[in-house]
Amino acid sequence: MKGSMKALGIAALVLASLSGCSKEPGKGKDLSLLTTSTTVAEIAGLQQGAGAWNSEPVRNVPQLDFSSNGRGYFYVAEQGGAFHVVHNGNRHTSYTNILTPTLSPDGQHLAYQAYVDDKLRMVVDGKDGEVVEELEIPFFSPDSRHIVYQAKKGGRWYFVVDGHSTPGNGTQHNQFGFSADSSRIAYVDTVSEGAPPRLVVTDLGFKKLTTREATGSVMVISENRTRIAAISDAGGKKRVIELSFAQPDSVKEGALYDNVRDLAISPDGASVAYVAEKGGARLLIHDGKEQPFPAGELVGSIIFRPDGKGFGFLVGSKGSCAFYQSGAGAEVEKRPYDEVGELAYSKDGNSHVYLGRKVTPGQTGKSIFAVVNGKEGARFDKVAGPTFSPDGRLVAYRARQDGKRFMVVSDLDGKIVRQDPVHEMVFPPVFSNDGKLLAYGVKDGAKLVWNVEKL
Repeated sequence: MKGSMKALGIAALVLASLSGCSKEPGKGKDLSLLTTSTTVAEIAGLQQGAGAWNSEPVRNVPQLDFSSNGRGYFYVAEQGGAFHVVHNGNRHTSYTNILTPTLSPDGQHLAYQAYVDDKLRMVVDGKDGEVVEELEIPFFSPDSRHIVYQAKKGGRWYFVVDGHSTPGNGTQHNQFGFSADSSRIAYVDTVSEGAPPRLVVTDLGFKKLTTREATGSVMVISENRTRIAAISDAGGKKRVIELSFAQPDSVKEGALYDNVRDLAISPDGASVAYVAEKGGARLLIHDGKEQPFPAGELVGSIIFRPDGKGFGFLVGSKGSCAFYQSGAGAEVEKRPYDEVGELAYSKDGNSHVYLGRKVTPGQTGKSIFAVVNGKEGARFDKVAGPTFSPDGRLVAYRARQDGKRFMVVSDLDGKIVRQDPVHEMVFPPVFSNDGKLLAYGVKDGAKLVWNVEKL
């Protein structure tokens, strides 16, 4: 990759100091998966009609979430005409409005945009940053020690890293990601309005920038956060490039096509796949090898198998849907479904699941179901987030029926193993590493509970 450039130094603008995040994440705290059912909070004033901090009732809880280990949570409460956050039991200042609350991976830090009247600032761990014109969503590093976001002041956008701001330009980024070791970031921006995008890889101090011009209309980062793939423009054609966070100057370039879309990268970063157009024909490209793309339109994304043995994808075409897998002799699973989506694989790659929808004439609801290894599960009004256990024996997903929400666990034939009790809200499930426990957050009235079940 050519065109390396050095940062001009840290600008004087400092928007917020990150309390705690520059230290070792969760030092002194157990950050493993919480394996005991626990009431983590009770929203004061939500049921009783009077808050714990003043006489006004909590009118609404518009946003809340749990960390994936169950040891962190937040909720936003509307009270007395204003909004406040409670994070891990700590109540923050009230604001006119609160946007984009984001938990760190370990659940111990929280950042959000907050308005006082029309004045905007980023709040990190309860501390107000400087008032700015605009803000973008904050991102925490994988180790939870760093936070990065973009802020606009004086008509220019700046990256703010752990409270320190970089030299800015007139445009904001549109894609972003951290490296696995949390030492680098990659993003896409433009130098000026109307200019082509550029892909940038840099250290957190913006002292060693590597840029790739006319690149990044699409950028994807591998699940292990080691490698990057992006679409690059070249003389009216398009190609895919690959590079690593560790050596961003070493770039692998793919062949030129009339168009490239639906770019995907494997979890380990070793493979890429995408749909390309050449001479009016659509092609499926996998690590440089071409094959015809089947009739129909790609639904969702190309999903790589975690075992590294190819990938799968869903296609919709004229009232029917199909599941395709790469590889010679791979069978095509065609079904007369109205819709499909949310394809996922087991860790060993031997099983797959996706959601199907098929409306029955004269029947309302009960049209969505999980399809596990080609076998349909029970039908519900809504199904979301099918996830395999680490040992690949079970699939868990959230379901809704007649306004009631609950967790469902099925076997590899799609048959229900257990259907959990109904809750007001149900959050995405997490399995223990040995697959013997299923954990997820729930809300019932004023109570927020981390629910843990033996399988």
